[in-house]
Amino acid sequence: MALISIKNDRVTLLALSLVGFTASFTGHLISSNLGNYMGSYGSSMTVIGLVIGSLAIAEIILKTPFGILSDRIGKLKLMLGGLALLVIVSLMFPLFQTPLLLFIIRFMQGVAIAAFSTTSTALVADLFTDRKGEAMGTYNSMKGAGYALGPILGGIVTQYFNFFDTFLLCAIAAAIVLVLCLFSVRESFTPPKNKQSVGIMLKESNKLDFFSCYFIGMSGMLAFYAIVSFLPVYGTQNMIGAGVTGTILGIQAVIYVLAQYYSGKVADKFGSRLPIMIGSALLAIGLLLIALVPNPYVWGLAVIFTGLGISALWVVSNSYLAYAAPSAIMGTVMGISGTFKEVGDGGGPILIGFLGDWIGLRGAFLCILVFLAISFLMAFTLDNKVGQAKKVEEPVKAQ
Repeated sequence: MALISIKNDRVTLLALSLVGFTASFTGHLISSNLGNYMGSYGSSMTVIGLVIGSLAIAEIILKTPFGILSDRIGKLKLMLGGLALLVIVSLMFPLFQTPLLLFIIRFMQGVAIAAFSTTSTALVADLFTDRKGEAMGTYNSMKGAGYALGPILGGIVTQYFNFFDTFLLCAIAAAIVLVLCLFSVRESFTPPKNKQSVGIMLKESNKLDFFSCYFIGMSGMLAFYAIVSFLPVYGTQNMIGAGVTGTILGIQAVIYVLAQYYSGKVADKFGSRLPIMIGSALLAIGLLLIALVPNPYVWGLAVIFTGLGISALWVVSNSYLAYAAPSAIMGTVMGISGTFKEVGDGGGPILIGFLGDWIGLRGAFLCILVFLAISFLMAFTLDNKVGQAKKVEEPVKAQ
């Protein structure tokens, strides 16, 4: 069983949260400016899309295997190795300036991020024996801040310096966090004497309530990226300017980041079922307002609902897994959860784009309600005592 010393648990949680921040910050720092850079050299939209998507492809393929591996060899060493790999690969950016080589370097960055993102989440789940919702909320708030700050700094660096300096900034961010984790994160890991087969580990990680959490978290991220990707397009179709929709999306991002900590605390107090049901309802209301009332003031209200709903679905589903999953397969469970998240991240824009061409963006946004209705119903498969019982059975033992 892997447990971190909780004597300095706040410092450790901060360090691990910064690992999550690094995962989102470095990914979006480059992606938000890569299209314009490649376009200036005549790359086609298809090639640009493949290069931008290469990082997500790596994460989808490798998050679950890295989770399984971390349960066998320990989470900390894999996390540190991923951070070190990101530093090394990012510093090689002068050698990677053709589309094919850019695909390779972004894919390798995705390999690194898959390793340390999966294991840092699992380590946060092991950090506390109670208050896991609060801890997961803190971690995901920092990770959400990276999503917001990455494109901003990427744009500044690209405008005033050089696009490839964003890779240097990736290396610096990863190196700082790597050093911090070396000094502040400890894991007492004893390799299991009787290692479970991968098949058994996957079977144990796909119980009905676990699968429900995977789907619920994926649905929240699918809605999030569908709104981020296509609200500006829908706004243009309805004579709402890009500056206005950008501000509206900024409001959603702020709500999403700030609400995650409190979503976790609510789950610790009331269990997981009610917050997920409320989150599904809030997100559905927000999407209905976006689809049916294309008005900037209404959308400003709608994204408050969507920000709160997305936060609840992602954080609460993850905190449930943190309570319910045995420590022996925590990495595997968080790896699968991360894989589903990446499917939502990439699948949302793809689905809405396809449906938008077929039935229009209004109908496409309304189709997301199907995922939210299923998420609402799946909340009934969760044991609402999970987490509450853990607090009684496994009190925190200070050293």
